[in-house]
Amino acid sequence: MIKRILSEIGKGKTIDELAEYLDMSKPMLLAMIDFMADEGYLEKISIQCSCHFSSKCSVKNESIKMYALTRRGKEFLNER
Repeated sequence: MIKRILSEIGKGKTIDELAEYLDMSKPMLLAMIDFMADEGYLEKISIQCSCHFSSKCSVKNESIKMYALTRRGKEFLNER
């Protein structure tokens, strides 16, 4: 399951898309993703919206969370 999650995150799937794809609840998926981040397979990337529409943006003053594969995550995916 970990390899499937890492693979799909590497392909750019969102959390919502991934939860639906895996037929998994979003809270369960987020718990697994947090575990993978804690273990060094994923890196949490937080960004702030700074476009010229940001004053009207629905995510105003909230960080947007993204995840990226670390080197360890990529190596784990390439293991047989």
